[in-house]
Amino acid sequence: MFKDLEYTYNDGVATCVIFYKGHSFIGEARCHPDDEDMESERVGLTIAETRASIKVMKFIRDFEIKSQLNVLNHLNKNVQNSKYYNKNSYEARMIRRQLHAIEKELTMLNNELTDEKLFLKEYINGKDKLYKKLRAKS
Repeated sequence: MFKDLEYTYNDGVATCVIFYKGHSFIGEARCHPDDEDMESERVGLTIAETRASIKVMKFIRDFEIKSQLNVLNHLNKNVQNSKYYNKNSYEARMIRRQLHAIEKELTMLNNELTDEKLFLKEYINGKDKLYKKLRAKS
């Protein structure tokens, strides 16, 4: 995974591009017109990077983990329908273990995705509160 961060002062636009397995995920943050007096490169880049990271996590969840889970569920169903199926066989136990591991990975990624979205929301709200306090003191 490779990241490219860029901030354009003229327009107040922060961009983060994350390259992952031949795909590009772009996160962008634009300085709100009301916040131009407090414009911050660091704030913009943090927001842009978080947005790009969320896109990467969604890609991994939807196109990697869920695909693996679908394939294993299909395999498990076909194996169970076999007249030679033995639920205590090594193969059957390995499929169940693998299914459990991928389901656990999916749960962990969904939790991480939720945390990342919450972080972004709290970060933006915290920034807004800070800016209001600073403006009130001016």
